[in-house]
Amino acid sequence: MTGTPIVLLNAFPVDRAQWEGLLSVLGSDVRGDVITFDMPGIGEMPLPDDEPGLELIADAAVLAMREATGEDKAHWIGCSMGGYVAMAVAERHPDAVAGLGLIATKAVADTEEAAAKRRSLADAVENRDGAEDPAAMAEPLIGTEGPRREELVEWVTRNIARHHGEGIAWGQRAMAERPDRTEVLRSVDGPSVVIAGEKDAVVPREAIDAMADALGVEPVVIPGVGHLAAFEDPAAVARALAPLLK
Repeated sequence: MTGTPIVLLNAFPVDRAQWEGLLSVLGSDVRGDVITFDMPGIGEMPLPDDEPGLELIADAAVLAMREATGEDKAHWIGCSMGGYVAMAVAERHPDAVAGLGLIATKAVADTEEAAAKRRSLADAVENRDGAEDPAAMAEPLIGTEGPRREELVEWVTRNIARHHGEGIAWGQRAMAERPDRTEVLRSVDGPSVVIAGEKDAVVPREAIDAMADALGVEPVVIPGVGHLAAFEDPAAVARALAPLLK
């Protein structure tokens, strides 16, 4: 294909199947190659021997993108944890960033309390076959109300239940160690999009606004959806991503 590649980076702790609806909607609007990555220990991605870190994922993703497409740059689109990885790419490999799409994520680091909670959750799940209560993890990720809500929550619950505890623990520890990358966004050279779910129960609106301000763009708020905005309303997210599809 001709055009700039697009890399889609997953939210935690679901695999790349979360992007199927968005890819279906985008269709012929995408002129470059599309790459989706599972996070370490999630889906088909094995756990590395290295200590957990988003930087490890960012470095590997850039290498894989370049090997797979033969292109130097891509549009990096990340939701939640995927947004953290996209910002790590922008910091460590700015020459690999043609554009940036940040969905339901934040540039600031965890508070000490939040980081400690992640580490505690990682310790609790590490030696388990998977999450203790996938449904409890899925519920706050979905903002959609009405007849579709149960179906969406059930899908996310099943997806989370597929992943081993070691992969979930690795992701929690990697996110707990991430730095504040707000200043990184000020140096991004290329089109950028910041997307929020109106009913996101995970990322506060002020974190969305801070990223948009750093990038010099207006945030796009998708009505009626939560943290997994592209999964809940792929058509609306596709429209918001238009600046990265030109």
